Amino acid sequence: MRFTIPIAFLIIIIALLFAVVRPLYGDIKQIKADVLVYNSALSNSAELIEARDILIEKYKNIKTEDKDRLMHLLPSSISNIELILEIEKIANLKGMPIKDIGFETKKLESKTDQGKEEEGKVVIENEAETSLPYGVFPIEFVVEGRYNVFVDFLEELEHNLRLVDIKSISFSVPDLATVTAPGGNIDTSIYSYKLKVETYWLK
Repeated sequence: MRFTIPIAFLIIIIALLFAVVRPLYGDIKQIKADVLVYNSALSNSAELIEARDILIEKYKNIKTEDKDRLMHLLPSSISNIELILEIEKIANLKGMPIKDIGFETKKLESKTDQGKEEEGKVVIENEAETSLPYGVFPIEFVVEGRYNVFVDFLEELEHNLRLVDIKSISFSVPDLATVTAPGGNIDTSIYSYKLKVETYWLK
C-alpha cells in the first residue's frame, strides 16, 4: 500500500510529460525552425539591400549621355510614334518612300488611373507576353527602291540606336504605273519590300 501513492505520482508525471511537455517541446522546435527561416530571410534581405545600393551607386556614375543612349536603346515606354518617325527618316534619307504602316494594338491603361487611357500609347494584345519584364511592339511597313538601296536601308536600320529585330521580309514588283523612270521607260529594278519588325520597351 505504501508504494501506491508514489506509483500514482509517477503515472501522473508520465501522463503530464506526454500530454503537456511533449507538445510544448514540439512547439519549441517549430519556433526554432521559424527563427532560422526568418534569420535567413533577414540575411538575404540585407544582401539584397547591399546589392541594390551598389547598383544605385554604379548607375549614378554612368554619364548622362550614356544613360540617354541606353534609354533610347530600350526605352521605358513604347514610344511607337518616335520609332515610326525614325524608320521613316532612315527611309527618306535613302530615297525610299515608306507606306502601309500597320501594327496590332490595344488600349494601354494608366498605372496611376486605371479608368483613363494614356494618350499616344499602344501595347500588343498578346497574353503570353504579359509576364515578361519587357513589352514587344511589332510593326510592319512597305518601302520601295532598288535592291542595293534597300540593303543600305537595312544596314542603317541595323545600326540605329533603337533595338529593332527584323522578323520577315517579302518583296514584289510594284505596279508598273508607279515605277516609270525619267524619259518614259519602265524601271524594272525598283521593287516593293514588305518588312515586319519588332522593337522592345521596359515595363
